[in-house]
Amino acid sequence: MGSWDLAIALDRSNPEPLYLQLVGALEEGIRHGRFKPGDALPGTRALADLLGVNRNTTLAAYKELEAEGWIEVAPDRGTFVARRLPIVLDVPAGISAQDSASWKRASPPNEVFFQPGAPALESFQLIPDTPDLRLAPTEAIHRAYGRVLRLHPERLLQPGWDPRGLLDLRNSLCKMLRDMRGLSVEAGNLLLTRGLMSTLNLVSRVLFAPGDAVAMENPGQFRVAEAFRAAGARLFPVPVDARGLDVEALEALLVQEPIRLLYLTASPQFPTQAALDPARRRRLLELSVAHGFRILEGDPSLGFHREKNPRLPLASEDHHGRVLYFSSFEQILAPGLQVGFLAGEAGLIKTLAQQRQLVDWPGNLVQEATIEETLRDGEIVRHLRRVRKLTDERRETMVDRLLLHLHPAVSVKNPREGLSLWVRVADGVPLEAWTERCLAHGVVFYPGSLYDLHRRALPYICLGFAAHSVEEQNEACARMALALAEVRARRP
Repeated sequence: MGSWDLAIALDRSNPEPLYLQLVGALEEGIRHGRFKPGDALPGTRALADLLGVNRNTTLAAYKELEAEGWIEVAPDRGTFVARRLPIVLDVPAGISAQDSASWKRASPPNEVFFQPGAPALESFQLIPDTPDLRLAPTEAIHRAYGRVLRLHPERLLQPGWDPRGLLDLRNSLCKMLRDMRGLSVEAGNLLLTRGLMSTLNLVSRVLFAPGDAVAMENPGQFRVAEAFRAAGARLFPVPVDARGLDVEALEALLVQEPIRLLYLTASPQFPTQAALDPARRRRLLELSVAHGFRILEGDPSLGFHREKNPRLPLASEDHHGRVLYFSSFEQILAPGLQVGFLAGEAGLIKTLAQQRQLVDWPGNLVQEATIEETLRDGEIVRHLRRVRKLTDERRETMVDRLLLHLHPAVSVKNPREGLSLWVRVADGVPLEAWTERCLAHGVVFYPGSLYDLHRRALPYICLGFAAHSVEEQNEACARMALALAEVRARRP
């Protein structure tokens, strides 16, 4: 399997020297199992390039870690986590399987998901978090699919499987999540699913009962809200500002309601792209322990983060088993490849797996094996590195095209990560009429009201950009400008 880019967060606004921040990050990763005894670490030059720091910084950090007994340096082989560590590794207390909630179903919600109409002409689907399917590694997936069926038909075509999913894929995911997202996970901490809605179904069966209070960031992911409503949850919005989830507002809510579960996206928040403030992250984890609620953290833009000093998930800081992390391969590969995964405390994962036996028997071992094959031969790593660079370019050009054609009707900040933009619409722009007119011109995007828990009007639109070339982006923005001009011309 190819080597993932090692994600370590360094804060350049922090007065602490960068080499000491690096020492602290690596030491914490070793303490909590992200880096295992004997694991190879990048060389000082490679690590400096990954983190965007001077090589002297990584040299000083490694020298400090070696002196303290955390790492071993073999001049002819490389740098490794020490096999005999100076401490006994921490074991998270975690969540008891007996603490799982009832999973009785409630009646379906009255509302339905947002479904844009089909434009008559060639359309530009500016749908958030949608990759360019023309770039998908279809040949590699096709080869892997053929290999796994040819080599292991008797193992993959019968239902004698672990309800947590294919062990080989879970082992490969452990390496990916440790390196790329900073999570300390083993195969027993992982459960494979069939994507977002399958994941939410399982979580709704285990983490809350009908009538329980569930908190959600607002604005937030509307599909999550509708799935939880369908499961009978009472939803409570928690506002989001420029520093992410408003933790003080959550504290005030906890005084009024015994929250069972909090759903959030922290790195970055979806759809606003705000980063959860470090102090808020720490306080949020403290509140979860003190009040006994769980945190379900989505990572919808897995892989499309800054290569140097990325924002790591909240789960990377959780040492008490309070955060259940989930993501999928939908953005990395294609939405049609419905393989997602949950990472959490082993007892909770076991309980979720028991529910998976009731709703997803016998799973899809062939698809899981195909993904594992492409992971193991390094194709997914290579593909991600190719498309990440192109995605960064398309993010820049989409911001440029929006401002060229639509300023001052819209304003937008470049978030430098993720696969969508949260675009501010100026006062006086008739957003609903403009959205409908854009649809008539073949441009589909989601209005901000879709992301509000109560469907209130918000002066924003959420735009996806990754699926279109610069020329296509330019044409889409030109059509949006034309639609706006037509709407304004019709108004008195």
